[in-house]
Amino acid sequence: MPKWEIHDKWAERMGISREMSNFVNHLSDFPEETQEFMEFCEREGGEIILQLVKAHDFRRIMKIPKYLQVAFLRRQKGSEYVKAWYLHYVLDYIKMAPALSIEEVIKRTEDRFEPCQELEIIKEFVMENAEEILRDCR
Repeated sequence: MPKWEIHDKWAERMGISREMSNFVNHLSDFPEETQEFMEFCEREGGEIILQLVKAHDFRRIMKIPKYLQVAFLRRQKGSEYVKAWYLHYVLDYIKMAPALSIEEVIKRTEDRFEPCQELEIIKEFVMENAEEILRDCR
């Protein structure tokens, strides 16, 4: 994974505050240490997972931890946090999969998560800054 300084740099370029970026960095990398998220999971996680099971949505069931993080941010924190989370996720993916192009990383991210405005914004931003992001993440 890229250092948090890289995540913070690109979040700042998007106009995402350092506070939001730091919160999302911590949530993404250490979710069990994020008290608000753990309380959300205790309060609402079971029902979210049950809905996925009832819908037989096995693709989402396989990614429950990430799905719960996005649900938490969307319900408790708002759209800017969701954007910061998707940016963190894409930067991590770029670092973890050096053989993939940025286009392929974005396509796989889109395939993994349901479409949303925040992911579209991240997609456009990453594509516009692809060369520099590659230098920072690889």
